[in-house]
Amino acid sequence: MEETIERVLVVKTDWIHSLYDKRGFIPDIHPEFIKELPERAFFMERPDAEIDPSFRQVISYTLVCFKGKYLTVTRHDTQGEARLHNKMSFGIGGHINPVDEIETDILDSGLKRELSEELNVDAPPGFNDLEVLGLICSDANEVSRVHLGVVLRWDVNEPVEIRETDKMHGEYLAPDEIGRHHDRLENWSQLVYDGLIRRSACPGISG
Repeated sequence: MEETIERVLVVKTDWIHSLYDKRGFIPDIHPEFIKELPERAFFMERPDAEIDPSFRQVISYTLVCFKGKYLTVTRHDTQGEARLHNKMSFGIGGHINPVDEIETDILDSGLKRELSEELNVDAPPGFNDLEVLGLICSDANEVSRVHLGVVLRWDVNEPVEIRETDKMHGEYLAPDEIGRHHDRLENWSQLVYDGLIRRSACPGISG
């Protein structure tokens, strides 16, 4: 049986660099980014995208907030990727795939699918339901150079829990509690924490 190759949504790196000089976490959303993203984005095979920094894979990165605390996820040794064992993240998200084209708005349906896969939630919000807080555009390592994170915020009325409890565990932590685990944070979560939360730039959250 022929193996199916995953295809992921990407944008050209040159376009992102034409909008932003800054690297790392970028809190200022260029008006052309949201406007042009649906037209600029297209699919390519993931193995090619992983090794070609002229493209960046679009990743939704949602901060789930409940009463001033963030949902954090710590990965167990049972998870396949050894580099992520015992690492902590407070961004929920992933790639956007062609299956998301069944909906009119691929960004909207992609985010809904990803949140429903990661969290126990019946009616996840879409891209257009959430506030875009910024972008993660880092050149710090080979992985970051081929990805672009779109950071969103979802305020929930009651805690939502993660699905794969055999691979990770979730916990709601205040910003200062997350800061005490800074060295354990995955790279992207460090960037968001330093650029957004530590500077109290997240509405309604005090660092």
